[in-house]
Amino acid sequence: MNLPKNSVDVAINAYGKPYQTAMTLLTLMKESGQWINKIYFVEEAKQPEPSNFQFILDYLGDKVVYYKPSLWLWTKNLKFNFLLKLPFFRRAIRYQYAWEKSNAKYLLVMHNDVYFKADLIQEYLRHIGDTSGIGRIGQCWGCPAFEAKRCNPDIYTRYKPGYEEVMQLAAEYPQARTSTYTEVVDPAAPWPLPECRLNEYVAMIDLEKTRKDTLPVGKGSAFGSYDRLDVGVKWFADMNNLGHSFRHFDYDPYATHSWISMKNAGHDALFNKDLYQYEESVALQQLVDEFGFDPKSKTFKK
Repeated sequence: MNLPKNSVDVAINAYGKPYQTAMTLLTLMKESGQWINKIYFVEEAKQPEPSNFQFILDYLGDKVVYYKPSLWLWTKNLKFNFLLKLPFFRRAIRYQYAWEKSNAKYLLVMHNDVYFKADLIQEYLRHIGDTSGIGRIGQCWGCPAFEAKRCNPDIYTRYKPGYEEVMQLAAEYPQARTSTYTEVVDPAAPWPLPECRLNEYVAMIDLEKTRKDTLPVGKGSAFGSYDRLDVGVKWFADMNNLGHSFRHFDYDPYATHSWISMKNAGHDALFNKDLYQYEESVALQQLVDEFGFDPKSKTFKK
């Protein structure tokens, strides 16, 4: 297969964790650099503590397109949709600046606490086929349908329960977030299920296929909007109901999310100062050992 080089742009939103962010991007470039055109580096307008990412930008040079929105939306739902017509507001949504500015066919979206062990982008390019996106589908560990053994990432397009069945499953197999189903499940369009999404920990999306159906061009919500239960849930539902298909791919052999704590939830460290500092210290040592980083000068041995 003749895979297209420089056909993938990367979107990463950095909220704290400068050393883990550096490990994410440096291991990605080490394993998959040949496929990458530009890295859209978005520094969130607010940070959990003073964070200096400049050493990363200096190292990556002209590969980076840097952006810092004037607003910090975090996990806030967008209640006033008319504001989405304003670019400065809309581009504060996670990954949205890269979504609108990228000229590449594919966009790799990811968290800033991933460790790449092998060439995941190559595997994504090999397996995406004619689908609109590839990555791990579903947060099945929190889904009552998965607990009831009625659904899994490989068959989610074949299991399409109605509203009453979804609510019955939530009652019979309660999970961490099923108490919110009365608020987040649309009775008129209950599928895909509330925990279904293309997990943005590390996923690749075909922009040429999805852009026409996604904000600000199409009817679908922004990929990074925090709507319903989590980031990307509403976008995933919109895309599926507009006829798009997605491929489930287990990236574990190629990349590890939240690689230091191994909790698969780097979110926790943002609210636990001791855990945050521990994870950053481990990432710093890994930068020193693997990439020759000098903490004093904040430079790398080429």
